[in-house]
Amino acid sequence: MNQSAELFDQNLHYEEKISVFADEVLKILKELSHDNRKQIDSKLIADKMFWSDPVKKLLSGTTSITPQSDITPQYLRELSTKILDRFSELVPSSMIDNLDDLKGKLDDKVLAGKSTDWLDSPIQIIKKYIDSISVRNNEMESFIVQTMQYLGETERQLSKEVYTQQKKYSSDRQADEFIYSDISSIKKDFDTEGSIDSIRNAVLSKIGNINKCIKKRRDQDIVRLKQTEDSLKYMNVQIEAIRAEAEEMRRKAREMQYESFRDNLTGLFNRKAYDQRITETLANLDRYNVQASLLICDIDFFKNINDTFGHKVGDLALVKIASLLKKRLRTNDYVARYGGEEFVAILPHTDLTGAEKAGEGIREYIDEAIFSYKGKDIPLTVSVGISTFREGDDSTRVFERADTALYFAKRSGRNMVMTENDVPGDMTALNETG
Repeated sequence: MNQSAELFDQNLHYEEKISVFADEVLKILKELSHDNRKQIDSKLIADKMFWSDPVKKLLSGTTSITPQSDITPQYLRELSTKILDRFSELVPSSMIDNLDDLKGKLDDKVLAGKSTDWLDSPIQIIKKYIDSISVRNNEMESFIVQTMQYLGETERQLSKEVYTQQKKYSSDRQADEFIYSDISSIKKDFDTEGSIDSIRNAVLSKIGNINKCIKKRRDQDIVRLKQTEDSLKYMNVQIEAIRAEAEEMRRKAREMQYESFRDNLTGLFNRKAYDQRITETLANLDRYNVQASLLICDIDFFKNINDTFGHKVGDLALVKIASLLKKRLRTNDYVARYGGEEFVAILPHTDLTGAEKAGEGIREYIDEAIFSYKGKDIPLTVSVGISTFREGDDSTRVFERADTALYFAKRSGRNMVMTENDVPGDMTALNETG
């Protein structure tokens, strides 16, 4: 194997080791967040990593690792940057500035030599994110408690209104009986022999009593109507308060859902959203035979951009690529940032030939675009790997075929498009050629 091939393989092993450490730290943080740990520090992470099988394999030498003498500040800096890139898939957009500031510190070598700081800093960002989730949960709990209070008060008002209506029914029944009694008495007076004057006086007296009863009943109805109106107004106020609280919680839920499915830096869909969409795509293929293809785009020499111009410019390059992908692809194509400098696109109703044409269009469009910083043009190209969804595929198999095609495009000179049909059967021989 020639020198350039050895250097390439060393870089691959180096990136793999960083990925292993980053994946393990991210996995541990997710576990701790599920356990609702309040205090998260580097010692807790280290204790967890001590029992991790992948880390044990790296440290035991069962797989290729960087010797302890090679774990330099530069190695730690790149490891921390890799971790921060993974964290960018988790934290909401409101916290992206914290990641950018931390990346800036890493570039300025502020944390050089302080290995615990390299882990504690990103851990504090994740802890802040976990705390923000706790705050949202507390808000939801407070809303539920307040809603129950509103409903309890409304129930009391309704019970009071029912009791009032029951009393009204009883009172009305008594008034009806009184009036019926007076009317019967009047009829009886007419049937009784007596003078006209006595009958007249008796009837007038009874009519006077009936009028008093009717007036009393009318006055009571007015009072009850006012009480009912007041109760309804109060209940409307309570209901409006519940509706306003519910709408605010709905708005926050929409924001949380948006943040959870979007990449903070580029605004594209994130890895979580991609995983969901590719599952739906496979289901559509299986159920309705809807053909689709997968593109993986990787920025060429992205590490050189970060090393030469800094991570701020590297982030701008990611944003630029995201913008170009959205402009070049169709509206119904699904574009996401997979992680780091990798982007994926799911092209529905597209076979391998159509996907290759789309991939070539993307490659050429990005190659011709101008990316500059402070008046200096920076070369920006991508390599593209393509696969098509097949019957019986799962998300891993279709991705691996596109990823292998991407690897072949990188090894063939970069700024190229390769499909799964272009990949030689024996990739081992290809690796040995450098």
